[in-house]
Amino acid sequence: MPSAVTEQNKFEIFLAGPETQVLWDSYVLQHGWATHCHRWAWKTVIENAFQIPTYYLVASERGKVTGVLPLAWQKSLLFGSFITSLPFLNAGGPLADSIEIEQALVDRAVEITKESGAARLQLRYRGEYRLGLPVSTHKVAAVREVSQDTEAMWKALNSNNRRKVNKATKTGMTAAAEGAAALDLFYEIFADNMRNLGTPVYAKKLFAEVLRAFPQDTEIIVVRLEGKPIAAAFLISFRDGMEATWMCSDWRYLQLQPNMLLYWTILRIAGERGFGWLDFGRSTRDSGTHKFKQLWDTVDVPLPWASWTKNGEAATELSPANPKFQFATWAWKKLPLPLTKCIGPHIVRNLP
Repeated sequence: MPSAVTEQNKFEIFLAGPETQVLWDSYVLQHGWATHCHRWAWKTVIENAFQIPTYYLVASERGKVTGVLPLAWQKSLLFGSFITSLPFLNAGGPLADSIEIEQALVDRAVEITKESGAARLQLRYRGEYRLGLPVSTHKVAAVREVSQDTEAMWKALNSNNRRKVNKATKTGMTAAAEGAAALDLFYEIFADNMRNLGTPVYAKKLFAEVLRAFPQDTEIIVVRLEGKPIAAAFLISFRDGMEATWMCSDWRYLQLQPNMLLYWTILRIAGERGFGWLDFGRSTRDSGTHKFKQLWDTVDVPLPWASWTKNGEAATELSPANPKFQFATWAWKKLPLPLTKCIGPHIVRNLP
């Protein structure tokens, strides 16, 4: 697709190629609103793991990058065709030096959406949203500050949290960072957990690609009971923060509080490694998961998701939680786990 040049500001919008990677990442690293979702390597992860096309837009003025916008195009007979920045992740909306450049990037994204025949464009912001598209505000990230003084953090927890963590450890439960070597263990728990939630599971290849793309910035935490893995978390770090991007647990052991030990271990490891904040991940506002995360003294960071739709109608939430998919969710829970691991990845690649 050709580049576009604005007449007023004379900055160029173009599709980035591999030669732009270094400039792209340099810009992302210095931008105050950037997240790990904006890093160039996600382009390769998404293309390799899901086999879907990406469009990475760059704004440039006199050879200097002044804005970026990553896009991915999903399409299927069942769910339709849509472009997202970025699917499968909690953020990825445009970064820019000015509101004018941000608007130009979004305008170009709308053009690409029209040219592709997609029915919707979704832009996943984190924090501030400044443009005029309709926006959904029911998603939030649960974030809290982290201290290297883990003893002080422990004492600052409410007594109920400490009691439940102690209950987990008294059963003989342990939790530790096990790195990429624990991928298979993590995936088995994750796949079973997703089946029990009635949600198609990602292919293991996604997590393998993430580990390969960000070897210094990923970690897998595993909770074990008598050596058996019963809960796990997949962490991604960026700058001074850590995000618990995917977490899961074996429902058969929930009464023993493995989730409490998992959350405390993530918090402790983030502190020991010198991070300033920890993101416990995305939740629907006021949901049970959201309220559980609030028990850890988190602060809500808005995740405003802006949408442009082909016919101007309100955007439908393309999620298994949508009432449209309630029967499918119920039926999915009844399927054998090996079957869900086989067919789930083919379905979820078309869900943002």
